[in-house]
Amino acid sequence: MKAKNVLILLLILAVAAGLGAVSYFGVGKDNAGSAKNIKQGLDLKGGVYIVYEADKQNPTEEEMASAVSMIQTRLEYYNWTEAEASIEGDQQNRIRVEIPGVDDAQTAVDDIGSTAHLTFRDGQGNVLVDGTNVKDARPASSGVDTYLVSLEFDSEGTKAFAEATRKCIGQPLYIYMDDMVVSAPTVQSEITGGQAQITGNFTLDEVTSLANRIRSGSLPFNLNVIDYSEVGARLGADSLRTSLFAGMIGIFLVLVFMLLFYRIPGIAADIALAIYTGIVVIFISLFGITLTLPGMAGIVLSIGMAVDANVIIFERIKEEVNMGKTVKTSIKNGFSRALPAILDGNITTLIACVVLWWLGTGPVKGFAQTLSLGIIVSMFTAIFVTRLILNTLHGAGLKNPAFYSGGAKKEAKVLPIVKNRFAFFGIAAVIIITSFVFMGVNSSKGQGAFNYDVQFTGGTAIDVTIGSEFDNNDISAIVKEVTGNESPTVQKVGADGTAVTIKTKSLDTETRNALRDALMQKYSITADSFSIQDVSGTISAEMQRASILSVVVSCIAMLIYVTLRFRDFKTGSSAVIALIHDALIVIGCYAILRIPMNTTFIAVILTILGYSINASIVVFDRVRENSRRYKTKQELIDNSVSQTLRRSLFTSFTTFLTVLSLYIFGVEDIKEFALPIMVGVICGTYSSVLIAGNVWYTLSGIKKR
Repeated sequence: MKAKNVLILLLILAVAAGLGAVSYFGVGKDNAGSAKNIKQGLDLKGGVYIVYEADKQNPTEEEMASAVSMIQTRLEYYNWTEAEASIEGDQQNRIRVEIPGVDDAQTAVDDIGSTAHLTFRDGQGNVLVDGTNVKDARPASSGVDTYLVSLEFDSEGTKAFAEATRKCIGQPLYIYMDDMVVSAPTVQSEITGGQAQITGNFTLDEVTSLANRIRSGSLPFNLNVIDYSEVGARLGADSLRTSLFAGMIGIFLVLVFMLLFYRIPGIAADIALAIYTGIVVIFISLFGITLTLPGMAGIVLSIGMAVDANVIIFERIKEEVNMGKTVKTSIKNGFSRALPAILDGNITTLIACVVLWWLGTGPVKGFAQTLSLGIIVSMFTAIFVTRLILNTLHGAGLKNPAFYSGGAKKEAKVLPIVKNRFAFFGIAAVIIITSFVFMGVNSSKGQGAFNYDVQFTGGTAIDVTIGSEFDNNDISAIVKEVTGNESPTVQKVGADGTAVTIKTKSLDTETRNALRDALMQKYSITADSFSIQDVSGTISAEMQRASILSVVVSCIAMLIYVTLRFRDFKTGSSAVIALIHDALIVIGCYAILRIPMNTTFIAVILTILGYSINASIVVFDRVRENSRRYKTKQELIDNSVSQTLRRSLFTSFTTFLTVLSLYIFGVEDIKEFALPIMVGVICGTYSSVLIAGNVWYTLSGIKKR
């Protein structure tokens, strides 16, 4: 039996090593599954930019906004969720699109800017049905290597299509895409079901592209391409390398921590975490997920939740061993008792991911992708892999209870949580009020409540042809010194990387000239090397509304789930109030420290909300378990929080270590991303330990009265 367990352990180690090898080297000629094949966003690697000009004199603001919105929709249909579209140019008739990780720029130009206006016409060219009445369009197959586009009409389109087919029985019905006939099927009978098909000599890629373009709708005017080229990484060439290095250090510290504090269970957790990391890297590579800073936020949170699941299990095992039960029984009971908290915490966050993917746009979807993937894999590794490894280690002869309990039995000290609840509420209120005071003071000074980045406000874009190699950091330093903008965007442009695009807050004529003179002096270039224009924010009003709506709906969905799962509205309300507390403090952090607010702000808020709800669920799971053990609600909260305190602190510490390494070793933009997450981890721990339970106690008192 011992030899069998040793063999199983060796096989598990071989699987972990194999996953590591695949995630590094890949499989086959294309290196499928390797980290090298992971698509990287504009902030990490770059991509292409395309500048379109409206084929219309003086388009209105509404028309341009509609065109930008339509293009953003198309970008998402092509799974370019991290791409950005913005209005630029003095005439405000140009749209700049930046797409990460695109290999074929010309295809992107054709797909994104095409009007894709679908019409159904008779033989005389009369339009019988307009494509605006198409409800849905999907690629389909009618046989081997035979592909078509399946259409579904809305109620108005169904009537119009029935009338058109009735008139054209025995005649061809011409299907136009713009001014080109793509299919001309002969009508056999009147079609009243609101369904149609576009057939022809299409490949799968062609029908997929055609369906996407139809589904995404028609632009209000034609767009002419006036420029397109490659762009470099926003965060500099070293950003990904330093981020990976920092992440590796953080994970290494987590592995050491788990080993030192949990001994044999720590070994199981470390092996499971290695397997988890390998699976996540391989899946991100195979699924073609574009990795950006928001995506990295999702990974950081999922790593924290993977560690959290193991901590919950190990703390339960320790309790069982200290109660005098055998190690084998303790392992079994530990997993069964920890399972509800793990499932509730992860499912709650997964619900939020579904809502974010459904309602969110751009970086919000990228965050939802990586986080949902990480949650699913972390639950698998924690519930099944860690259990298998732990049982195997026990069966291999590691049966000493001291290896699993961490020493002699120690009763958890009961903290006076409820007694001091008003002090805890007061501390939170002071911090939140202080942040609002800073917002007001900054606004009164004309600086704005927040330090909005160009992605929110728009600003000035400066294209400069340097003509030789240069360092992004050197140009960034010049821009900061001349303009006073602490967070300019600097990207290399062109295949040879000898040009640059600088985006900064709106600059007056004097500052523009000063910046141009400074760059001319530094790089010995002339005024002809510059092109300066105003640009709109890449985070459109619609994207802001979608982000806010997705967060609000996520909170409501989590409230409903927690209420139903715990059969107590007070529990769901308390958890959501704790979320609001954390969000307000993190937002206050942006206001007080003047951290640039851009797309990463959305990712930070979502990360903290996911982290906080998971931490609060663990506390309330223990409250539910202890509900019949203690006579008063004060004893119930005090004991439940005290019993889960080690878990709360240990999970927060390991997550904090990972983010701290990003802050210490990352580039400037990474630090601006990591700092508010560290603040969020701290306030999330504070709210789950000292706020959530006290809110529940307070609501219980109100209900009783």
